[in-house]
Amino acid sequence: FVVLITTTAMAQPPPPNLAFTAAQAEAGHIEFEQKCATCHMPDTDGQRLAPMLIGPQFLSEWGNRRVRDLFVRMRDGMPPIGVRPRGDGYANILAFLLRENGGQAGSDALDPLSYDRLTTRNEQLNVPTIPNP
Repeated sequence: FVVLITTTAMAQPPPPNLAFTAAQAEAGHIEFEQKCATCHMPDTDGQRLAPMLIGPQFLSEWGNRRVRDLFVRMRDGMPPIGVRPRGDGYANILAFLLRENGGQAGSDALDPLSYDRLTTRNEQLNVPTIPNP
């Protein structure tokens, strides 16, 4: 009985999941194609106009930053020219990017202002960490 109490007291809570629905990611894919792909490319690989949005480079830049920061950056500055997404457009695009970086859709919708960091552990999105030079 004492061992059980000690073990329970020492257990750490699981990291929060970055929840998003498959419908959000699909809607985000459509928004991305219409509003973002001109600079970031349809496959999210980026080009000289804009950075890559998937893979180790992206998570190296954003992996330990707040989701709120990425969301606000998108909402307040992307695209720099042209028509911006409306309504849930930015949250949907963020859900699409999470999916493209290995996140798994679930039953809860993404609320980009409710999470602390994009990944609590880089393994959460199954993308290897790039060591700092």
